[in-house]
Amino acid sequence: QTRDGVIFLSPFSSFHSGAQKLLDLMSEEEPFLPFVGNNGNFLLINKAQISHLKYKKEIDDKPILGTPLEVMVTFTNSRQLTGTVILEVPEGKSRLLDFMNSNREFFGLTCEDGDYVVNPNIIIEIAPCA
Repeated sequence: QTRDGVIFLSPFSSFHSGAQKLLDLMSEEEPFLPFVGNNGNFLLINKAQISHLKYKKEIDDKPILGTPLEVMVTFTNSRQLTGTVILEVPEGKSRLLDFMNSNREFFGLTCEDGDYVVNPNIIIEIAPCA
């Protein structure tokens, strides 16, 4: 299912100074997040069941350092996204395989239609674009 609505972020992050980012919220241990749908209904959504979230990137978001790689992601529901992931891995471990095997938390994906946060646990396959 696709849901449109609002996820509320804290003015303070538990991972760094400054406001909480969507990736921060998705990386926290709590399994559920509060969500208000465009119809006004309040829901608690299980983060482990979310394949991806589309969001509007903040102007003041700092760029993430790493190696950009264009990939195609296929989720368990057969939905596909094509975009650029930033491989944040140690020097000498810059392969997509290294990134995916070391990253069990949500990660960012920049696509033509916007920015996404992706759950690697809901991915069936991910491949570099030719």
